[in-house]
Amino acid sequence: MNIFIDGEPFYPSSPEVSRSKKRTLAEIDAQIYKKGLTYSTITVDGVDIDDSAFVRLSKGREAHFKTCKISSLVIESLQEATEYIPRLINGIKEIASNLESKEEFNMYESMTNFSEGLGWLINIMQKNQFLLKTPDSELLEKEETITGLNKSLKKISECFEKERIMEIAFHMRQGILPEVIKISAYIAQLLETAKHMQ
Repeated sequence: MNIFIDGEPFYPSSPEVSRSKKRTLAEIDAQIYKKGLTYSTITVDGVDIDDSAFVRLSKGREAHFKTCKISSLVIESLQEATEYIPRLINGIKEIASNLESKEEFNMYESMTNFSEGLGWLINIMQKNQFLLKTPDSELLEKEETITGLNKSLKKISECFEKERIMEIAFHMRQGILPEVIKISAYIAQLLETAKHMQ
């Protein structure tokens, strides 16, 4: 397969690397990272694919990698996360209030949306932390925050199965909400780091 990075041909460092899509991808990533870049799109024979699909490829004639500045990509995604956090916090409070007041609402749908939103936020944080090469030590108590979230989510799941509605509301307010507020601080810290890279 012929590989191009921003229109320029890429040559793997060894036959072993060229035979492994995973090693090829790692080598491309390392090469462009030195220039402060990351790939924004991968196109194989005119079809856009993601990195996991590239690793699984067994066929293909040409792969084109388009790059962008790491700082630009990170800032864009962290700003999106920053805008989303207030909606997530309001959603958590709304779920807890609805449960406490015993008002009729679609609890399953609300909890699913909350879970998906929280998962997306954590993924954004961790992915951009990796891109910025920010060690956990610079994000005060990050691992404890993730552990706390997981414990609260497990308790909520147990309460959900046993229909302990008021306990779900308690864990949303006292367990989940404080940890999400901490994550918002980590997101803000990463955003400042990215801005200083420009």
